[in-house]
Amino acid sequence: MTSAKLQAQAKKGNPKAIAALLERQFKSQSLRAKVRLTRGCLQVILSSPQLSDRQVYISAIAQLLMTLNVKGIRRVKILAKYPHQKAPSWTHDFLLPTPSPAHRRVPGRRKNSGTARRRPRALHRRPTQKDPWLAVNLSVLLPGLGQCYAGKLLRGLGFFVVEAILLAIALATFFSPTGNSLTSFGLLFPIFIFYIINIIDAHKCFRTISFSQLENVLKNKRNRNNPWVAVFLSQILPGLGHLYLNKMFLGAVFLIGLILASNVARVYEGWIVVPPLMYAIAAYHAYFLGSRGQGDRPEPIVWVVALIVTLKVSFILLPAGVEHHFVQRFTIPSNSMQPTLQAGDRILVRKSPDYRPQFGDVVVFRAPKFAQQLDPNAGELFIKRVIGTPLEVVSLQDGIFYINDRPLQENYLGSLPTYPFDRQLVPEDSYFVLGDNRDESFDSHVWGFVPRKDIIGQAYKIYWPRSRIGAIESVKQE
Repeated sequence: MTSAKLQAQAKKGNPKAIAALLERQFKSQSLRAKVRLTRGCLQVILSSPQLSDRQVYISAIAQLLMTLNVKGIRRVKILAKYPHQKAPSWTHDFLLPTPSPAHRRVPGRRKNSGTARRRPRALHRRPTQKDPWLAVNLSVLLPGLGQCYAGKLLRGLGFFVVEAILLAIALATFFSPTGNSLTSFGLLFPIFIFYIINIIDAHKCFRTISFSQLENVLKNKRNRNNPWVAVFLSQILPGLGHLYLNKMFLGAVFLIGLILASNVARVYEGWIVVPPLMYAIAAYHAYFLGSRGQGDRPEPIVWVVALIVTLKVSFILLPAGVEHHFVQRFTIPSNSMQPTLQAGDRILVRKSPDYRPQFGDVVVFRAPKFAQQLDPNAGELFIKRVIGTPLEVVSLQDGIFYINDRPLQENYLGSLPTYPFDRQLVPEDSYFVLGDNRDESFDSHVWGFVPRKDIIGQAYKIYWPRSRIGAIESVKQE
């Protein structure tokens, strides 16, 4: 059938003629079209191996219908899918413009030639359709952010607040001297489950495609039109997005690069930001490697990459900053503090530049140089109990230590010391420290005093093993 006859039939609203015109227009892309007209709604079902340029298809269909000026069509719904695929890859619907009353010619009245001609009314298009996989990527980075992108502000805020509250309770319980570490560890499971629900819900905010079709999306080799799937996989592990796009070599390069960068970062602190950068670079490259529609803008991926770098670097630097300035973890290396502490106990050490140790505090400090010379294998960090503070006189008689000639009541000791010790004055800004297991402790009675500048902080809690979780109490002398 000739094009003129097809157009004539299409103008009368013949669905087969409209479908034939569309197939001829996109003949080079092997397009197959089915058209249905029901109650003023024209449904166009497209099937082609190349559906990435969705804006091209939408504009072409709208332009064709405007040219044909088919009566009775007010709404157009487009469903695009790949061959041998049941669910549509994307959908779009829009309204055709209604002829303005000013343009309708009144019978018996001549057209005023002196009136300026109005420009034809522009095609009414809906805003660019938001992508549910972009929402998924945003919620991966920050709970609730994908819901906010989808326009569900209260819903997104709810996810963020609940996740923040759970995380705050877990952290407060872990760092509190009286908090049970098992509770904080147990909260990790609901935090993770709620985080996964948040990601699924971000996709569920859109009704275009069910999240349950994720497996089909990933397995379908022709479903390459959405680069945000590749970005999502790259956030899980750099290189996965490239493997999904069938770029095996690039995927292997990113995976190996992440492994190497992570190992180097363990040795050199300056490399600590390199692994997060690898995630961002992989996501950015995977986005532009995937096929994109002509209407897609690069701004969203730029913002996503910026969030990846900012949040991942923060998640690395924030714990490192807390451990450097506020609370540090420490593992007991020996039995020198028995029965108070056992070898293998994992403890928390509170740090502060204004900390002034008091009698009875259990402190962690850097080993003095003389101690390292006497025993190079003793380690770089020691943990002992403060016995003598600056300018106090320390002496030992019959296994009992005296401070300024006052005997100490040390009920926490397993046994009294049997070694000799001469009367000594604690220097200014220094401390005399001993292990609770006196005869088995490498401490101040052997190598001398500890300068205050070498004291890291006060040990205040055993957080593991679970049978020994509890506060480390400082003893006070009456």
